[in-house]
Amino acid sequence: MKFGFVADGVVKMLVAVALCAFLPAVESFLLAPRWLAIAAIVLLFLSGATEISYGARKGQKSYVKYLAIFDSLWVVSTIMAVIFAVVDSPAAGYVWFGFMGLGSLGIAVIFTTGANGPDFADEPSDGTSIE
Repeated sequence: MKFGFVADGVVKMLVAVALCAFLPAVESFLLAPRWLAIAAIVLLFLSGATEISYGARKGQKSYVKYLAIFDSLWVVSTIMAVIFAVVDSPAAGYVWFGFMGLGSLGIAVIFTTGANGPDFADEPSDGTSIE
């Protein structure tokens, strides 16, 4: 199960790198503002790194649903964005990059907070390190 989290994270990071390489073309096709595209790409990259970290540490099966929901909605937002782009609507960039940014942020928060976050219980409360 851990491999799935790592693989999904690697794919997201590769997509982020590819989007950086082809940013002018993607921006012009989707009529997206540069600030939104860059913010979404950075969040996608960090989300992928978070998934890799989570997969290497825990990789619990109960969290696969969040990846499935994100990936399914990403497909839906991609279809919507392409339809909007074909009719030359500036909503295309906001739909696609907006979902990618907010969804990536949500995934990163899920995998880094609560029970999934760092375990501070092993550290002493007086600030000294455990040796």
